Amino acid sequence: MREIFIIFYIVDNSVIDFLFLFYYNVSIINKSNHMLTKRQKEVLDFIEDYSQKKGYAPSFEEIKKRLKLASVSTIHYHIKKLRESGLLKKMENTARAISVSEKEPLVKIPLLGVIAAGQPIEAIEDKETIVIPKNKLPKSNDVYALRVRGDSMIDEGVNDGDTILIKKQNTAENGDKVVALLNGNEATLKTFYKEKGQIRLQPANKNYQPIILKRGQEVSIQGVLFDVVRTSEAEQSTGTFILPPKKDAQQRGKISDYLNKIYNGDIMHVLKDLPDNSVDMVFGDPDYNVGIKYGNNNYTRDFDDYISWYIELTKESMRVLKNDGNLFMLNYPKQNAHLRVKFLDSQSPHINEYVWVYNTNVGHTPKRFTTAHRSILHARKSSRNKFFKDAVALPYKNPTDKRIRQNLANGSKGRMPYSWFEFNLVKNVSKEKTYHACQIPQKLTEMLIKSSTKPNDIVLVLFGGSGAEIDVCRNLNRKFISAELDKKYCALINNRLANGFIAPEYKLFRIKKRKDVIQKMNNVVTELSCAQWQNRNDSL
Repeated sequence: MREIFIIFYIVDNSVIDFLFLFYYNVSIINKSNHMLTKRQKEVLDFIEDYSQKKGYAPSFEEIKKRLKLASVSTIHYHIKKLRESGLLKKMENTARAISVSEKEPLVKIPLLGVIAAGQPIEAIEDKETIVIPKNKLPKSNDVYALRVRGDSMIDEGVNDGDTILIKKQNTAENGDKVVALLNGNEATLKTFYKEKGQIRLQPANKNYQPIILKRGQEVSIQGVLFDVVRTSEAEQSTGTFILPPKKDAQQRGKISDYLNKIYNGDIMHVLKDLPDNSVDMVFGDPDYNVGIKYGNNNYTRDFDDYISWYIELTKESMRVLKNDGNLFMLNYPKQNAHLRVKFLDSQSPHINEYVWVYNTNVGHTPKRFTTAHRSILHARKSSRNKFFKDAVALPYKNPTDKRIRQNLANGSKGRMPYSWFEFNLVKNVSKEKTYHACQIPQKLTEMLIKSSTKPNDIVLVLFGGSGAEIDVCRNLNRKFISAELDKKYCALINNRLANGFIAPEYKLFRIKKRKDVIQKMNNVVTELSCAQWQNRNDSL
């Protein structure tokens, strides 16, 4: 076994904000039960090759440059996933230490294409491959992979976008999840049941009906599912990006070019580029035009100009919203009143207004009652919008009432939230508070997202800000698209998504606390011997 000492660090204005101490131990992992994405394998291979050649591991910046990734935060994300997979292992009793081990021999298996977890689709063969640990394979070793499209198997934990691993065989037992080929060219993923006089291919979603195949109908079993690689386990690199180039200025972009990315620029540029009817939900909490400063920036403008911009923003947002989608705009009551009267009421017959109420200990006004609420406009293109009551249902206040008992007996999960939502402000001492000037409580946006979307749906977060809403999307397994003007907030968002938490340098520190943290890190640096630093300068 070989032990290599390395220091990773990030410098901001000549101040060391973070100090990462790693030990890389090269040994053998006997077991590994996680599939590597292509990018994760590239990261791990580069670290190992670099370490063997130079005697120390590469810095995050060197990994980023070698693999041509968008940001250092993406490296954080991949290292986190490699740790979770067991290929990177944290060492006990050592500050911020992990070990990197040689993995079980990896094998390539064919990724044959797309399989429907919904209605049958035409089978495809793309001739790609994926890499998995050898010990993950069944004894037969005759396996292949497919990408899932659709949501008919979500109750069995198979989601749209997941990769499934299939053992090739032409027979199945009742209850097996199988790849079935219908009519010689339509492939579908369902649970197999052989019954009297028929075969039933059962979905795992109440919104779908089983496929019943009578005697004489053509069906063949292509294999049995033995493992699932979740979309959340697959690579979801985040980072700032530029708009994809187009030959025609009037041409809309492809929605896939924007998923799980934050555009460093004006959201209007993204909106103008997105195709019609392409997102499942839009959430907007624009600057309120009341003088709030975001770092050194202030976006306050003439009120009439602001309302014109707000209308244009909402108009484009409604264009990209799907016909069964939901749009939520959160703002001051006056601003939303103008938006509704001057635009929404004439454009959409399906408008509702909600109120977010919060407690406040500041801002008491001497001549009127203190404003302690925000307006939320809910716009829909049709009355057939998606809305999932059970996902946000609250306990009944009087469960002994006869009518409520009847509702519960009929399967009700609870009552709907009322049209006023009470959530506390994100205060300076809150765990989710960053140095961003204006944050919406995550419990509020979580409720809106759960009510309007399912896993793998697309949420357009108009303003990235602190990354709070994007973080909710990631945690709920929703895809997102967002934009943020300020580069430092883009860095905050990418770091937050890569690490799964708000790093100390992005929190709202008092100056004294920040100085204390920097002093502690400097003390750690001082404790390292001169010999340690001299031998490892190249990794800094």
